[in-house]
Amino acid sequence: METQRCSATGCERPAAVALQKCRLCREHFIAACYEHLEGCARRLQERPFREADGEAVRQLLAECLGQAADLAQNAADLGNLERAQLLDIMLWAGEVSQRLRRSDRRAGSVPIRLRSEKPGRPWEEQSQAQILSRHGAMVECTHAVETGELLEVLRLDTGQQAQARVVWNRPKVSGRLEIGLEFVDAVALWDPD
Repeated sequence: METQRCSATGCERPAAVALQKCRLCREHFIAACYEHLEGCARRLQERPFREADGEAVRQLLAECLGQAADLAQNAADLGNLERAQLLDIMLWAGEVSQRLRRSDRRAGSVPIRLRSEKPGRPWEEQSQAQILSRHGAMVECTHAVETGELLEVLRLDTGQQAQARVVWNRPKVSGRLEIGLEFVDAVALWDPD
């Protein structure tokens, strides 16, 4: 990437990252992220917000966040202002992502069994799905899980099952973890409405 030039008109600086298939120097990347984030925040306020729009916004936010994190971690000559701007972009992208919901959520209590088939560390445990949406759930778990890890979710009262990806996890004071699961396939284990 360093041998290629920034694709912004008139810029002669070397490209540092790619955003939406455009090679950009750090200055133009930061400016483009702010422009995209402002646009995403505006689109979230529009009604109706279409599902197809949501997926495009999700991908753009993930790309801004990922590239900003990579740049912040790997660029050796960042100044304080650039470092602060990259942190701001990561925080803002995360905040907008949290506001972007594919479906409503509701509190519930559905008995489930979680199973990990991770090589060398398979496990299985019973739990409760507590915050439900069409696309996933928040559950408690006693086993250590990593973001991106795939788990099998079996609904104990109906026998339905689905594969889910861990999208976040946080420890509780009790020693258990709260984990956010997103179904990999378009399945409906519960109807949160």
